[in-house]
Amino acid sequence: ISLMDSIASAVSSADYISLNMPYIKGEGGTHGIIGAEVIDNFKSDAVLLNFARGELVDSEAMKSFLDGGDGRYVSDFPDDLLWDHKNAVILPHLGASTAEAEDAAAAMAADTIRDYLETGTIKNSVNFPDTALLDRPENAVRMTVVNKNLPGMLAHIMEAFAKENLNVLQQINHSRGDIAYNVIDIAPPAENSGVLSFKKVQEDITLLDGVLSSRIIFGEPGKGYAKNLDGDYFV
Repeated sequence: ISLMDSIASAVSSADYISLNMPYIKGEGGTHGIIGAEVIDNFKSDAVLLNFARGELVDSEAMKSFLDGGDGRYVSDFPDDLLWDHKNAVILPHLGASTAEAEDAAAAMAADTIRDYLETGTIKNSVNFPDTALLDRPENAVRMTVVNKNLPGMLAHIMEAFAKENLNVLQQINHSRGDIAYNVIDIAPPAENSGVLSFKKVQEDITLLDGVLSSRIIFGEPGKGYAKNLDGDYFV
């Protein structure tokens, strides 16, 4: 394998070219990255295999290439310009449309929501960090906190537990962009003080400047949610 200094150099002697890259919009992205400046370096009978994203290829430039030689274009993404070209093979895009794939996707979505409601675990989110804490210790109360990703926020949250004499058994804090997410297991409070202690500490934490919401996971999943609405406490 030889290392090339550009895509154009890499394709110039290739018989088969396979695209394996993400589609990224905007300046510096990959939209139309296989354009005329690259395609003009193809061998006349080169075959381009595109099973990544249709938008990676400039259709006009690819049509000119296919019109002028014995090259081939194979893809499973619809293309209004190339779909009926004699040198193009446009296949059905069925990867996620089979009965098995749809069943698996539905099961995954249900499991993901259940994990979040029951344990606070977040995975495969588009705007929250993947976060998972070990199994909750017996009788411990689990609390989740969503806050702005600002310095010192975790310290303020821990101080609120300390003021109520609540001991943190384990916790995890992950951030993604402007958002931070915490999952915290707290030892059960002293006898006859549990409800009052947790109601107060949840309100204190939720109303901290920078905290967006909180949730106590104990008992029926989905309950125990509180939100900071511009300084007002909403349960």
